[in-house]
Amino acid sequence: MDFQTSIIILSYNNFDVTTGPCLKSLFEDTTDRNYEIIVIDNASQDDTPEKLKQLVSGKKNVKLVLNPTNRGFPGGNNDGVNIASGEILILLNSDTIVPPGAVGRLGRLLMDRPDWDMLGPVTNEAGNEQKIFVSSENPEEILQEGKKWCVHSGGDFFPSERLDFFCVAMRKDFYERLGGLDEQFGLGYYEDTDFSIRARRMGLNMIFTEDVFIYHRAGKSFSKMGEKFVKKLMRENKNRLKKKHPGMVKLHHIRNRNMNIMNQYVRLKKNRDQPLSKALNYKFQNRLQLARTLYPNNLLKRLVYDMQLNNLCRKFHTLQL
Repeated sequence: MDFQTSIIILSYNNFDVTTGPCLKSLFEDTTDRNYEIIVIDNASQDDTPEKLKQLVSGKKNVKLVLNPTNRGFPGGNNDGVNIASGEILILLNSDTIVPPGAVGRLGRLLMDRPDWDMLGPVTNEAGNEQKIFVSSENPEEILQEGKKWCVHSGGDFFPSERLDFFCVAMRKDFYERLGGLDEQFGLGYYEDTDFSIRARRMGLNMIFTEDVFIYHRAGKSFSKMGEKFVKKLMRENKNRLKKKHPGMVKLHHIRNRNMNIMNQYVRLKKNRDQPLSKALNYKFQNRLQLARTLYPNNLLKRLVYDMQLNNLCRKFHTLQL
């Protein structure tokens, strides 16, 4: 490849279950070496800084920054972007595991499609339609399920109203044009929603590809802060988001976004040959399993949702292979 990608990872405590396994997965990827890794440690209070120094020692493509204070998710990522040399940025959560080839694939897709401004993969845990159904809770087994999904991906990609920043790729000049992540969101939560809203208002294209799967543990970065603290932080930042974007376009629930993709599969199946149509069958069934875990609590809404799913299934299965 004739370009370089900068992968930015924020680190905060919990090295053995977050940043350590994440970096290990990147170091084991022999399919692509044309990237740098920037690790920003946000003033970890345990032995994480020492373990980081030991792990990255001697690795020429790794930059390690030990922040004296916790700059949060927005500030830490902005720090990483400021020293990034790559044309392509990948903001990657520390509680992810990256399969071989995933980083290179995201970079190539973004470079090949200049009309795409932001790009994300699918995953086992997200708050939007990037989430697919997995049956296991074991990381290795989930990665195998993700690998099987990618075999059936068919090269499909879809626009999204909001990308989840567990892993997101974009050009550096795009990030800078939007002014980076807004640091008023402090430690984190809703800063990615804010970024996506600003991107949408500029008419920019946010895409997720079903060709790339990345494992996301989710929630580990804040796990030691306690549920009460996390809920308070989420509530405060949601209020900040509403204040910053009064009357903003409503973002749809994951169940509606997932159903939207299932509708896209119905449309695609009408024009697919048999092998690709069989791949769509696999993905439709997967998203149907996910849909069945997302029923609303309200009884009337449950009935309407169930009717919509049944109608979708009839449409999909009446199409001939």
